[in-house]
Amino acid sequence: MLLAFARAERSSFYDMMEAANATAELPRKAQYVAHAVDEARHAKMFTLRALELDPSRAADPALFHSDFEHLFTRLGEARFMAFVHLGERRGRAQMQLFRDELQQLEGTPRADPKTRALLDAVMRDETQHERYSLALTKTLGGSLAGARAWELKRGWLRAGAAVSGFVFTVLMSALYLLLFPLALLEKSRRA
Repeated sequence: MLLAFARAERSSFYDMMEAANATAELPRKAQYVAHAVDEARHAKMFTLRALELDPSRAADPALFHSDFEHLFTRLGEARFMAFVHLGERRGRAQMQLFRDELQQLEGTPRADPKTRALLDAVMRDETQHERYSLALTKTLGGSLAGARAWELKRGWLRAGAAVSGFVFTVLMSALYLLLFPLALLEKSRRA
């Protein structure tokens, strides 16, 4: 879970840096850079804590992988900020669930106050990111409903891409198996 959080935060860092580089207005550029710095710090904190809990993960080649989809460029600033707001809210809610789980373990051998404190610190930043991104979404005329619709479409396309590869493999395997007797028949006819 911590490595998944780290990956999301790392991906967000790249998106926020793209926003900072593409925005001409200095106050917004400064907000985006500050947000990016927070995301990089969060990614590092989550990664270090995950490795502290399970040092064997250090050999994982995907440890520092992140997604960078050029969302600012693709969506434009208003839609991007609506997307950021929804992502920050969803991320904070996921962290809250994880934190609540850890709270329930308090007093047991599985208690993890260090991770709980880490989540509390990151959630404070995420709350601030939620606030400023919502205000900026409204200022720029962005639509949360539009961002939700875009996320739904993106999820649908991603799922379709994942499923289509599997379906293609299954169908081609079946086709080769079905054509095998015909190949033998053709071979025997030529002999």
